[in-house]
Amino acid sequence: MNEHKVAAAIVTYNRLELLKESLTAVLNQSDYLSHVIVVNNQSTDGTGDYLASLKDPRVVVYNAPENLGGAGGFNQAVRLFMEETADDYVWLMDDDTIAQPDALKYLIEFLQTNPKVGFVNSQVRWGSVQGNSSWMNVPAPRAFTWQNKMISNNPGIEVVNSTFVSVLFARSTVAMVGLPQKEYFIWGDDMEYTNRIARINPGYTVLNSIVVHKSKENSIPGDIVSERDAKRLWRYDYEYRNRVLTARRVCKKELVRILVKAVLVDLRKVILGHDIKFRGKKIKMILGGLMRGIQFKPVIEYPNTPRNYDVRSIQRIAAAGYLAFPDLTHSIDQDLEFIERYELDDLKGNTAAADQFIADYDASVVQAEANN
Repeated sequence: MNEHKVAAAIVTYNRLELLKESLTAVLNQSDYLSHVIVVNNQSTDGTGDYLASLKDPRVVVYNAPENLGGAGGFNQAVRLFMEETADDYVWLMDDDTIAQPDALKYLIEFLQTNPKVGFVNSQVRWGSVQGNSSWMNVPAPRAFTWQNKMISNNPGIEVVNSTFVSVLFARSTVAMVGLPQKEYFIWGDDMEYTNRIARINPGYTVLNSIVVHKSKENSIPGDIVSERDAKRLWRYDYEYRNRVLTARRVCKKELVRILVKAVLVDLRKVILGHDIKFRGKKIKMILGGLMRGIQFKPVIEYPNTPRNYDVRSIQRIAAAGYLAFPDLTHSIDQDLEFIERYELDDLKGNTAAADQFIADYDASVVQAEANN
């Protein structure tokens, strides 16, 4: 049962007491834990001394030379997992995430039962186990399919993204999709990264894996209209820029949707709404962020480990399936069956069109390997 090894990873900045609680909860997991990577983002509250005092050999500390932000911290954590450990999975969380004792066990058990899963995350409660959902950590379910999972004994709900508050994925997944985008600095890097994974294999929220998020407020993420905290305002400079790049990497339709919502909903409410605090700054942040997002083109990094160029694609498998079986009726149920049952090689030998589609893809993989 314990053959799977997991490296947990916590990114921290000036929240020593919460870090202590979070780290204790992780080290007390019932199964599978091999390492805990802690990325210290130049904390000035005694975090460095505390981490230096720890004697548990499972704890691996990286003291960043500068504040990398959450995005840079998770980028470094996943790199260390890939390059400095031989563990099978990495489990990411913030320093105010308190995992329940069996949270990790339930994530791994779900993966053992469902091997073609890209990532798994926990249910996130705010403040305490009995608290409401943590609204900033509610993932988006896959449209038109999540209702199939609403049965009492179902262990998980399919989702298309996740925050980095208790999300776990495999070494092989990182070899396919690369590292989290460090240039985001803060906000949105988790959504972009898990979107990247979900295009290859589906993600799931594991219902019996529970963590508590001890954030100060249980707020809706990215709500610039109602934001009244001057200390948080600077983050929206990154929010809108990052939001545009994430949408661009999904599809053109998603990019248009994000731009329209930002202008016709967020900007309109900021301009016309009553009792809007920091109105002028918010207008500049929305418009400036959208413009920067259109020009924002950071390169995806990969760790210095063997890279998997043969990236499994949900869309590619569905497309090849319809070429292989042209008489089938196109439906969501049929798409799901292709995704769950087949790899590209399984679809060879049925039609010339499918064979050509797969051959063209195989040739692109060979070319990508040659270019690198």
